Parts: sequence; C-alpha cells; structure tokens
Amino acid sequence: MFFLRTAQPGRICRDSRAPRRDRGHVDPSRSLTQRGKPRLPVRHAPPAGPAEYPLGGIRVERQRLVDVARLQAHRARRIPGRQWVARCGVVLLIAERGTAADGAPALLMMRRVQRAGDPWSGHVVFPGGRVQADDADTRAAALRELAEETGLQPDATFRPIGRLSDLLTREHGRHRPMVVTPYVYRVPGAAALAPTREAASLWWQPLPDLLAREHRKRLIWRVAGLPVPVPSIEVGGARLWGLSLMMVNELLRAAELKPR
Repeated sequence: MFFLRTAQPGRICRDSRAPRRDRGHVDPSRSLTQRGKPRLPVRHAPPAGPAEYPLGGIRVERQRLVDVARLQAHRARRIPGRQWVARCGVVLLIAERGTAADGAPALLMMRRVQRAGDPWSGHVVFPGGRVQADDADTRAAALRELAEETGLQPDATFRPIGRLSDLLTREHGRHRPMVVTPYVYRVPGAAALAPTREAASLWWQPLPDLLAREHRKRLIWRVAGLPVPVPSIEVGGARLWGLSLMMVNELLRAAELKPR
C-alpha cells in the first residue's frame, strides 16, 4: 500500500542506488559489487503498516509510497490581485486511519443542507467559507468554518500539510468574483461526526474510492436549460464535482497519485 509520510533528511522512498536489471540477464557482479566494494542485494519489502512510520503514514494502495514533502513542495497557483476580491478558505482534512474496516485513510466530506434559492443545496463540498472581518487570513477563516460546520475543533493533532491552488468563482447570489484557497490538513484518526446546521451529512470518504475509475462518472448539469456533461465522482450516495472535484484532482496530482 502507499503511505503518505514525512520524508526524513537524506531519505528517499525508492533506493536509487539499487542496481538496475537488464532484460533477460542479471550480472551477478553488478548486483553484489559496486565501486569495488562488496554489498548485499537490495531487497524491497512492502511496508507492514503505519506503525513503521512514526512521523505519520497514510496507507491507501499496496506497495506505493508518497512523501508528505511532495505535497509540501507542491507549487500552488496564486491568482494575482486576489486581495481586491472576496476571499474564501476551505479545509481538506485527511484522517490517517479512516472508518472503513481496513482502516484506509479518508477525506472529510460534507453535504450541504437544502435551502430554497441556493443553487448548491445538497451538493458535496469541503468545510469552508468567506473571510470575515475578524479573521486573520483565509487559513483562519477555513479553520473557523471547519469548527462551525462540522463541530471539529482544530487542536494540536491537526497537522498542516500544505495548500492547493487558488480557484476563481463567484459569490453565492452575486456576480462578483471570489477566490477560494484550499488548505490540506491531516489528523491521526477519524473523529465521530454528526449533522450540523450547515451540513446535512458528514462522513469520511476512503481515499481509495477517489482513485477508483469505476467511481468516476459523468454528471449532467443544466446551463441555460441545456444539458452539459461534467466529470464527477460517486461519493456517499452523491456526486463530487465542480470546484470540489478540482481540489481533489489537484491533491491526487500533487501526491503523484493516479486513478486506477
């Protein structure tokens, strides 16, 4: 399985010093000797589990490793002039051990409550909201909204991984532009969740489901009465699409993960 883990200085996930094998032939002298010094063959055993990674490991798919450093080094795009428009902060929260029987890591998701006049009612989103006057910045707004919408209180167990690219949208009910900035955090385990005033439902979506191609479907969205097919992922009996899907796809790309 692959693990999301913090890279240690001087360590890499794959041993680049290991000799390469030629097709149909292996030179014993190369595999046992390098630079004139005898050495044993390098054996790559699959990791046994998160306990081997004290700095935090997230297991998703067998025999794959991904450093947290890749997410931290991800070069997120920042929209120029964003300080002149409305701002919104969003949290993508990953539980290292989810609620599934196999303990697969999971991403916190919420389904908005149904409201008259709200075109996004019932949609699958991530906790977040607009920056208020008493918020220090978009990150502070994202964490505040996380607490208000989910009941989870950010504490020392919430460890920031990085951020994703700004996304340009518009304010609900208005035609003014708004820039959304997603922040990625992780926690050791999946906390118990209950519906709130803002969230009709909350759940931990296993990350393997977001990678599975069979869960990626086309959703028909009507624009000016015309049907427009858009990409989506089936999650929790609903569809993840639009800006939320863009965030998930960037998260998977930044971690060098691909749908399978």
